[in-house]
Amino acid sequence: MLRVTDRDSRLFGEAMAIIRESISGNTQLPQARLEHLFANGRYQLFAYESREGAEGAALVYFAEQLRFVWLDYTAIRPRLRGKGLGSALFREIAGLAVNHNTPPDWLLLEVDDDREGDAQHQATCARRIGFYRRLGAQLLENVRYCFPSAYGPPLPMRLMAYSLRPNVALTSDALRSAVREVFEEIHGRRRDDELLRWFQSNLPDEIEMK
Repeated sequence: MLRVTDRDSRLFGEAMAIIRESISGNTQLPQARLEHLFANGRYQLFAYESREGAEGAALVYFAEQLRFVWLDYTAIRPRLRGKGLGSALFREIAGLAVNHNTPPDWLLLEVDDDREGDAQHQATCARRIGFYRRLGAQLLENVRYCFPSAYGPPLPMRLMAYSLRPNVALTSDALRSAVREVFEEIHGRRRDDELLRWFQSNLPDEIEMK
C-alpha cells in the first residue's frame, strides 16, 4: 500500500476513479473540496498498486490535535472483492494510524444505515457492518448520525469505531469533538451548522458500542 501524493500521476487518477465508481454520488465530496483537503496534507490518499495499476484505495483524515483518525472512503475494484484486499487495506490504515506523529485512540468511520431503505438495501448495509465488525470495529448503537451531503438532504448513516489503543473508552465529549472537526475540516461546514447541532443535541451521555 502506498500513499499517493502526486495528483498528476496515473496512480492518483486510477485510485480516485475506483473510489468515485464505488460510492454513490451524493456521498462524495465536491472536487473543489477535495483539492482543498489534499493541499492541507492531513487528508491523504492511499492505494494498492499491482502491475495492472491501482486495485484499491482509501481516503483518510488524520486529526492534528484530537486523538482520532477518520476513515472517509475505502474501495476495491469489483473483480477483487471478497479476496481479502479490503481487510488488508483496513488493517494497514489502522497500522499507519497507530504510528502517526500523534498516536490516536480511535479510527472512526461512517457506514450506510442498515435500518433504512428496502430489504435488499438493509441486507447490503448489514453485510458491510458485519465486515467491519469482523475486523474489530464496533457499532455506536445509540448514536444518531447523518452524512452532510453536498448534493442533497442529509443521509442517515451510522458510525463505527475501531480502538487503536487498549483499554480506552470513547466518550461523548471525544466523539462530539471528532464529528465537529470532520464537519468543519472535511466538509467545510460552520460550527453552528444545523445538522451538526442536531447531532450534538442527540448525542447520549454514554455511548453503547457493540
